[in-house]
Amino acid sequence: MHEDYTGNLREFILNRNEEQSAAFRSAAARLARVRYRAEHPTEIAAWKCMDGRLNLSVYTKTPPGIIQPFRNIGGKFDLGWPFFQEVIKEYVKYATHHGRRVLVLVTYHFSKGDHHRGCAGWKYDTGAAHAAADMLAVQAGSVFGTSPRIVYPIVVGIETDEEGLVLHGTDGKTLDLESLKTAEHIETSIRDLYPDMDPQMVTDLVPLLRGNLEHVSEVRASHRPPIDLEHREQIIAVGRGFDWLHMPNKALIIGPFSHEWPDAVATAGKIILGNLDANRVPKHEGVLLLVSALSRDEEGSFGWNMATEKAKYLERVSRAILAERVPELSENLQVLSGVVSGHTRKLHALQ
Repeated sequence: MHEDYTGNLREFILNRNEEQSAAFRSAAARLARVRYRAEHPTEIAAWKCMDGRLNLSVYTKTPPGIIQPFRNIGGKFDLGWPFFQEVIKEYVKYATHHGRRVLVLVTYHFSKGDHHRGCAGWKYDTGAAHAAADMLAVQAGSVFGTSPRIVYPIVVGIETDEEGLVLHGTDGKTLDLESLKTAEHIETSIRDLYPDMDPQMVTDLVPLLRGNLEHVSEVRASHRPPIDLEHREQIIAVGRGFDWLHMPNKALIIGPFSHEWPDAVATAGKIILGNLDANRVPKHEGVLLLVSALSRDEEGSFGWNMATEKAKYLERVSRAILAERVPELSENLQVLSGVVSGHTRKLHALQ
């Protein structure tokens, strides 16, 4: 299957998941993850926007499964929201139980070529998106403490034209990977930006930045046309477990990480309706509501069954909000719900 497949959108996604799951659980991929974690034990999380372009594994040349993504529209999160609290608490408890620190990439994104290729979740206001990321990093610092920093949040801008990262230090200093010519002084730059960062965490951040520098060079050499960067999504993905889904401009991914997540579903619906009306995506291909709950429990266990019920709940609410606030999508809407195994990335469809 290819990303420009013009058949049934639901079948395309099921095939995509099968291919990506097979690649993820292959012997080579498993060994690569084990080897990488042995060399770089820091747990890395990315709090980021629902925009499907934002694939930090690709941007940093990191093996899939190392950077744990958490997604919501505009990268809008609140550690006061109970569900987000529980997810992050379990993630941090897992890391610390295994003797690891946690690096949190608190991200916002923008386009240097055209602000309308930036973040629709912030109405393309990069300043507002950056300010919100700063506030979220401060909130995380107040929750997890700053001395010593076991959980270290850093604010990272993602420039989506050339896919470079911009790191923001605590005193206003920045490191723009797109402006660097070599990786010679990256480690020194990290220590300058974050003087209280644990040495092991610095060591584990270096390969991400080196990988991004290489990736930016490859993007520039490809001379890809700007149309590849325009919003052309036709999938609304709601829930968790979408690490396998990353396709540029194909899906808007919404994690239920704030009390406003139904509003994010409506916003995604309006973006996709705009794509249909502007003929950026063919109407005959339709629109897909893709709902997923993530489970690391065995299939058939009560934990797995709870995830099944969560997927059903997310589907009911998402259907209702789209019917109420973007009824124009109903004619072209397909639905696919399921549970994704955290161990294999396989989507187990409910119907």
